Amino acid sequence: MYYQVEQVLEKQEPEIEKFYKGRGILICESKQNLFALKEYTGSLQKAEFLYWLGICLEQQGIRCDAMLKNKEGALLTEGVDHVFYTFHRWMRGRECEVNNRVDLLLAVSFLAQFHRSCCGEEFVRVSEQKNVSEQKNTENAEADSNGGLCVEYRKHDRDLRHIRKYILKRNNKSDFERLFLQFFDQFYQQSETVVDFLEKDPEKDGGYTVGICHGEVNQHNILFTPDGAALIHLEHAGVGLQISDLGNFMRKIMEKNNWNVRLGMELLEGYRRKQELTAQDLQGLYYRLSYPEKFWKIANQYYRTRKVWDSGKNYEKLQKEIRQNQARGEFLAVLKQEL
Repeated sequence: MYYQVEQVLEKQEPEIEKFYKGRGILICESKQNLFALKEYTGSLQKAEFLYWLGICLEQQGIRCDAMLKNKEGALLTEGVDHVFYTFHRWMRGRECEVNNRVDLLLAVSFLAQFHRSCCGEEFVRVSEQKNVSEQKNTENAEADSNGGLCVEYRKHDRDLRHIRKYILKRNNKSDFERLFLQFFDQFYQQSETVVDFLEKDPEKDGGYTVGICHGEVNQHNILFTPDGAALIHLEHAGVGLQISDLGNFMRKIMEKNNWNVRLGMELLEGYRRKQELTAQDLQGLYYRLSYPEKFWKIANQYYRTRKVWDSGKNYEKLQKEIRQNQARGEFLAVLKQEL
């Protein structure tokens, strides 16, 4: 997206003096402000929702990379490369540091503030009228209509069984493959426990806090600016169970911190000080963190990119996940007491 964008920038309202590459975006500077140009692959309907969401968040004091219209009043601008782009407000700041306790507590509190601003029957009703439930692909749409998280985890389980079957047939097994087979039953039992529960108590049955979800919350998408925290990259935002955002954020942070029990409970309490969690929310969080997501990701990455020559990175990742599994179990035991 970093080539032949001059004509796209000429169609934007502010006069851009220079631009340079950022994380997945083109950062653009005018005389006074900062903006961002992003490739866009969604529908016009989804773009209209994101524009509306940006306005709503700013009205409620939530800083974000709000979408802007071009000189012609359009949200999407087609480049000479026939790629569509969106233009956004941007801000100077730094990403949340995964080993900085103060940063993490500020980030989870800000996430709760965002969720609190975007839930409630009226907000959800208006959002659904704007068709924010558009899915990233038909597979996700099928999952949402047939049980959500349970469908997703069932698919992960099928992937794991398929990978195990593939490895068992191999003659000259690598260190990674032998280690995967050695610990497969341990992790697969954890996954079955979660799926069995979700089959008996589907998330679609209610009791969860429903509202706008960011859809991809992580340390890269929360910036600390001179004017406070800001939420960026809202492209996957939509109506859903807000506990999914908290679960995704906590999983990534806890993995980076060896599932530190004290940190995990501080993050949970930091969120709850700003946004109440129902009993179902807590249960949903527990089972999200109970599923061996990292084990599946490592196995899936191995299978999709398997080569004759193995760099050893997958083996190192799997070793780390096995070491962390006990620490994760200790954290989950403490979290379970909150249910």
